[in-house]
This record gives sequence, C-alpha cells and structure tokens, in this order.
Amino acid sequence: MTHIIKDEKMNELHQTEQKSGSDCEKYDPMDEQKARAFDKTASTIFAPIYPVIADQILERTHIRKGTVLDAGCGPAHLSMALAQASDLRIYAFDTSPMMLQIAYEHITDAGLVRRIVPVLGDIHDLPFEDGTIDLVVSRGSWFFWEDLQGAFREIYRVLSPGGVTYIGGGFGNSALKEAIHTAMAEKDPEFSKGVSNRMMRNNPDRIRGELEKAEIRSYELIQDDSGFWLMMKK
Repeated sequence: MTHIIKDEKMNELHQTEQKSGSDCEKYDPMDEQKARAFDKTASTIFAPIYPVIADQILERTHIRKGTVLDAGCGPAHLSMALAQASDLRIYAFDTSPMMLQIAYEHITDAGLVRRIVPVLGDIHDLPFEDGTIDLVVSRGSWFFWEDLQGAFREIYRVLSPGGVTYIGGGFGNSALKEAIHTAMAEKDPEFSKGVSNRMMRNNPDRIRGELEKAEIRSYELIQDDSGFWLMMKK
C-alpha cells in the first residue's frame, strides 16, 4: 500500500514500522504508562463500540473496498473493526509513536499486519499523495486538532474522487453511550462533563464555519444517537 505515500515520507514510514516499544522516538516511561492506561480503557470499557461504529461507517458511506485512513487511530481498535468487517486496506495514523507501537501489537495479535499499516504523522500535513484515500475515518480525534480548517483541507486533498469521510465522535448508540458513561464515572467523575465540553466546542456551527473557510462545499453532518459525524464527499 506504500505507493500512495509521498516519496519524502517513505523513510519515516519504514522507521515507524520497525520501532519497538523501547526505542520509540522521544521515548518516555510516563508516555508509555499513559498510553497503556488509555489502551486498557479502550480495550475494555470502550470495546463494544468499535464494531458498531464500523458497521455504521460501512453502511453510511457504502465503501467496503479500497484504502482507508484512520486519523488519530490510537490503539487502532476502529481500524481493526473495519478490517474485520470489510475488504478495506487501512493506514492507522497517529501522532504518538508509543500509541502506534501499541496499535502494532494489537494488529499483529489480530493477524491483520497485511491489512493495516501504522503510520506516524501530523493531521495537518498528511504524508499521502493527492486523491489516494477512498475513506477517511476518525473517532474522537478532531477535538484535539489545532487547526480544523487546515486538517479538513488536508483530508479533502487526499480523498480520491468519490471518496468520503466519517469524522467525529460518538458511542454508536444510546445504550452503549449510557453504559460507558456509567462505567467511566467510577474511574473519572469528570468524564461526562469533559465529553459534553468537547462536543460543545466542536458544534455544528463551528464545523460548518471551518468547512466554509476550507472551501469545502459537499458534506453532510449527522447528529443522532450514534454521535456527531462529518461526511465530506469528493
């Protein structure tokens, strides 16, 4: 799948694939501790949402073959759910070397190393050629993007003709949302407040405004029990 990555980024990709947990760039034991704790929560409390969201993505975008970019993939649980439910080939993309190491461990354990490739990089400067990605997905990452307009431009740039995005945040359905909020309240009493604040920050009016500044006209906003999602179309 590496032929769609910009030539100047190829060495970085190979370096990312070859890193181990002990030699990740800027390795810090505290970074690993936090990443492992994040993954433990994602692998347990949040585990039921990924197959549900993956099915919703496939149903709503009608894309089951081709190349996917999972932006801000974290431990790659959504990437794996998509791979297991389709014939898609996936780039699991994140800014954290440690998180990508954990993602690679999961991908290897799941027997998906030929289907999912971890890639290190910045959402504001994607290492992919123009028009090479059929589907861009992201759950929960856009709340932390420094420049939404710039990120939207980059994502739209790499979308292939007919390509679609499914970017945003949510828990799949109301029952899963309630269960996760209940479970997380025991770990972090401020969890629900944090989710609410992030959703208010990336509200529909703000997203429309950033899309307008990025000169992206073809899109759909979904706001229902599944969450809040942006489907850009090219």
